[in-house]
Amino acid sequence: MPTPVKMPRLGESVAEGTIGGWLKKEGDWVERDESLAEIITDKINAELPSPVEGRLIKILVQVDETVPVGAEIALIEANVSASAESTTEAEPELEPAPVAQSSAPAHYANGHVVPKREAGGQRISPLARRLAREHDLDLSIIPGTGTGGRVRKEDILAYLSQRQSTPAMPAALTPAPVAPYVAGEDEEVQTPSRMRLAIAEHMVRSKHTSPHATAMVEVDMTSIAKWLEKHKEAFKQRNGYSISFVPFVIKAVCDGLRQFPILNSTWTPDNKIVLKKRINMGVAVATEQGLVVPTIYNADQFTVAGLANKLAEVSQRARANKLTLQDLQGSTFVVNNTGTFGTIISIPIINQPHAGILSMNAVVKRPVVIEDDAIAVRSMMYLCLSFDHRILDGAGSGGFLKTVCEKLESYSREIDVY
Repeated sequence: MPTPVKMPRLGESVAEGTIGGWLKKEGDWVERDESLAEIITDKINAELPSPVEGRLIKILVQVDETVPVGAEIALIEANVSASAESTTEAEPELEPAPVAQSSAPAHYANGHVVPKREAGGQRISPLARRLAREHDLDLSIIPGTGTGGRVRKEDILAYLSQRQSTPAMPAALTPAPVAPYVAGEDEEVQTPSRMRLAIAEHMVRSKHTSPHATAMVEVDMTSIAKWLEKHKEAFKQRNGYSISFVPFVIKAVCDGLRQFPILNSTWTPDNKIVLKKRINMGVAVATEQGLVVPTIYNADQFTVAGLANKLAEVSQRARANKLTLQDLQGSTFVVNNTGTFGTIISIPIINQPHAGILSMNAVVKRPVVIEDDAIAVRSMMYLCLSFDHRILDGAGSGGFLKTVCEKLESYSREIDVY
């Protein structure tokens, strides 16, 4: 019996995935763990490894199609031993999304669910249709943020949240369908890449989902800056990878999360707060394709040098487009280094479903007032924390930033990074 390959769950808040491209064609032989397809996720194109060794006999989902987590996307004819072994190992990682039960059933093609096109050409996912039916919603008035204007589960939840806090929009003010933009003589219309569309969807969904608030502090990074100036080259020669301000900030953030674990949490759709016991740090990495956020697991268990090593590893894989699904899952908080581009202040958008994200900015020398009202030139940096105001308030965010700031300013000029 053929072994089904299913759409994996690519994150806690992800209920579906899009096929970006098939790396094998029907009839090809594939090895176990060999890349089968490219999966579009929020902010990244990830390669899906084959769960078994065998022959790819059927592709069930075509390029650019979006299907729920757990939907079958391909069939592989595997030998009996490989099939039995892979089934027991691969299945627990997949959590099939609920299939909508409706009097207007979804279409099926090649054994998988295809989002139904409603009247007027509106595309609606099965999960979104089920939620709309449960809350007696008119889907025609809910704009979709998915690819091609597809209405997703997150759009329904955002609409419900907005409806609870604001009066219903009069029928006369219902937004009209958006017409295609017609370029003028001095304009050029570009079609965003699939990754750019995924980023756009994620950013819109984050703003719809979390009431963002931001707090900032200024940090004196002089001791760390002087240590880097003196030891950075020797460190690279000794270890084979570079060190910068980033691992110091991540180490301090881990200290802050241990003291204020509420920031290492998430808000659930049923209005609960889930505290994460492990600190898995997402780190924003700029690539030619766009911004990606790989994960450093158990970041609080590493020294500053160990964090520099992990940063070098994930950054190299990200820029070579070699990130795995494991690299992109499980983060509980994110540190974003916009300072590498020279920013002085930047306000980040939360990476759902996290409680917060911290942006570190450029370290700049400027005159500051120190003890006894003396003025000295110091290396200063702004830290900007965006947090989910449903989960915590100013006291928690302020205490967290104070802890991070104190850790960074506690270093002397002689620092043991090991």
